[in-house]
Amino acid sequence: MKYLKPRYSRASHDARLILTATLTLLFGASAAGQTLFKGVVINSIDSSVIPYAAVSSKETDKSVLTDDKGGFSFAIPGNIRSVTLSIAAIGIKNTVVFHYPFDSIEKVYVDVTANSLTEFSVKGLSAEEVVKIAVASIPANYADSSYFDYSFYRRYQKLNGRFVNLFEAYPVVMFRLSKGRKAINSKEAFAVTQLRRTTFHPDIMNASEDNPIDLVTLNPVYHLEQSSLNPEKFPNYHFSFDTTSKTKDYVINYVCNDFATDIHGMVDFAERDLKGEEWEKGELVIDRTSFAIKKFHRKSLRHKDYTYKMLPIPNNLIVYDWHKYFFEFIGGDLDAEYEQRGGKWYLEKITRQYTHEFYTPVFNEKAFSITDNFEWYSDSISRYTTGDFVNKFYPKMATAIHSFDTGFWANSDFPFYYSDKETIYKDLLRDGPLATQFRKETGVDEYVRKKQSEK
Repeated sequence: MKYLKPRYSRASHDARLILTATLTLLFGASAAGQTLFKGVVINSIDSSVIPYAAVSSKETDKSVLTDDKGGFSFAIPGNIRSVTLSIAAIGIKNTVVFHYPFDSIEKVYVDVTANSLTEFSVKGLSAEEVVKIAVASIPANYADSSYFDYSFYRRYQKLNGRFVNLFEAYPVVMFRLSKGRKAINSKEAFAVTQLRRTTFHPDIMNASEDNPIDLVTLNPVYHLEQSSLNPEKFPNYHFSFDTTSKTKDYVINYVCNDFATDIHGMVDFAERDLKGEEWEKGELVIDRTSFAIKKFHRKSLRHKDYTYKMLPIPNNLIVYDWHKYFFEFIGGDLDAEYEQRGGKWYLEKITRQYTHEFYTPVFNEKAFSITDNFEWYSDSISRYTTGDFVNKFYPKMATAIHSFDTGFWANSDFPFYYSDKETIYKDLLRDGPLATQFRKETGVDEYVRKKQSEK
């Protein structure tokens, strides 16, 4: 059978010319302007968004970064009929083509390279769902009956680049636990077995945080409501899997741009009305089998555009002894790690750091830059304690009775977490031999000494 040729028609030919001319005018008109191409980059495996990926367009030779929610946008000429996007990030290198007409927000699905994927893709859980399961599993995973922890505690400060005020102790921490349906609550107290301190610099000591209790109460597992793991805060968070991790655990990153849970030494943080001062990001390592939280890391930073309030009373005025300064928060860090013992998980280590700058009120000159460092390490746990300690558990260091034993400390060598020992000791030696400082400063607590001198 032969194909029939269409008849030639002058009218149809003229119509085609008119249509062609019309389309040319339309395309030419749109070419004179621009349109906004919007999209969101999504992991094709688990549908989670991919923040901070590089997105470039072949047609326009432009490149942008996705925001913390995976979104991006750039202007393209109105006459472009297709857009070729190249997406690049850790573990990601994809090219995707979109054809006109474009959606208001194009969903750009990308594949993550096989060697950077973990098994989370098999279960189909989102990062936020994994964290919610982990928090809900706290009552089942962690120790829920009271115990004593024979531990090590350290605090030191960095004043204008110099390390000072080293304080080290071996406290017995009593965790008094009560288990609820959704959480385990803890009240802590401690007794000091051994303690030593270098020369005391009182002008910059934050008296509100002078003992291990102020540190261990930041344990997010046992103090859930005040921590970053409170599920009520999750709507403000963006969770994402760390697809580059090679471990068998879930490794999840989160970002909260609206606020942070770090009160950086301010006992009256809420009263000061410091909302909006800071934001935080962090990492969670979660056991794949039990959903136990094995590690929690939080980093907090001050918003660059945040301005402290001056009226009616300055909300950043700090009083150290008789000196008064305005502070500016720089940043903070919190790290908590857990270890499984006998089928339950226990706090193994918790460290904390935050930095302030202090300015004089009248001349607005920077007087101090101070970084406070806190470290606590679990040594051994027990359900019992000796009779020597029964009546020696206190809520505050200032009321503790202690002494310095040179023989005991000869075998103590817990590593420093935030700085190296050699640098710290070199600075401390500027106040004299360490053994001399320890003997001189340990006999009486600094706050007891201060009260005695005021009489």
